[in-house]
Amino acid sequence: AVVSTQSTGYKVTVSHGQQRYLVSFENCPSPTSEELAEKIQALTAVPISQQKLIHKGKQVPIGPTELRDLNVKPGSKLMLLGRQYNPEHEEIDKFIRKIKADAEKISQRLEELNSQLLGIRNGHLPDDLHPEALAKIHKQCVGSVEESMKLLEKLDSLQISDEHLRKQKKNVIIQIKKLLDDCDKLMEKL
Repeated sequence: AVVSTQSTGYKVTVSHGQQRYLVSFENCPSPTSEELAEKIQALTAVPISQQKLIHKGKQVPIGPTELRDLNVKPGSKLMLLGRQYNPEHEEIDKFIRKIKADAEKISQRLEELNSQLLGIRNGHLPDDLHPEALAKIHKQCVGSVEESMKLLEKLDSLQISDEHLRKQKKNVIIQIKKLLDDCDKLMEKL
């Protein structure tokens, strides 16, 4: 389906998914890529910050540069990459990113615990302090497992219809499962 704005002036065709948009500029010999992006946002609901315009295999920078200077001539065809703004999806995205950041903190903590254990094994701690230090590492490892399980529970509670967000969720779940495996390996060393 082709959706048309105006019928005269500088025209380009923009395809987004299965949709094609004929974007026209009245009385404008050479609009800027920023002006094009604004029109595209009005037509597609894809925010300018989420837009990637592709012309002849190259990304068109969005800004004050005229389309002619970017080699986008009247009648050119461009492809739009980007997702429509959806406040619900934005909230889910932020939630998943927060969980991922929490998982990365746990990963850093596990690296520190592995380093401490290696230091103990290499004799950097007097023998009489080993039991206390190992007990502390064990306790922190158990805490990391519990935190990881809570993160998995939070992710499990999400009902997601968007394919991109489902993939993002799956990748974080894989990351957390790797953390749990790392915790198991660390506990075996104790």
